[in-house]
Amino acid sequence: MRPRWATDHAKKGQAAEVHEAMDILFNLLDRIDECRDDIIFFADEGGSWQVGVDWDEVLPVWFKILSATVEPAEYAKRIISLLSSHYSYGREKMLTIAHQTATEPQRQALAEVKSFKKK
Repeated sequence: MRPRWATDHAKKGQAAEVHEAMDILFNLLDRIDECRDDIIFFADEGGSWQVGVDWDEVLPVWFKILSATVEPAEYAKRIISLLSSHYSYGREKMLTIAHQTATEPQRQALAEVKSFKKK
């Protein structure tokens, strides 16, 4: 997953397409974590953490794409869900970045999420 690719395509007016592509990749990570037999994963211990996603680089780009393509409630829900599934240890830092990236209505939606604590 290359954040520059996503940023370049979003600047070309293709935010919806980038959003869809990133959703496919995030869904694949979720499927890997289900540990079902329909995905072949070569590692001693299965899990999406072995893919090596640089969340500090990927998530800020995703927040921009998401902000441009979804309604406030979905923005908050998707961010909380992804952080809970894949990057809980960086949650507070990323929530701050998501809050800074969001539109005002999206900020309000994030603030309404019980576990979000604005610094």
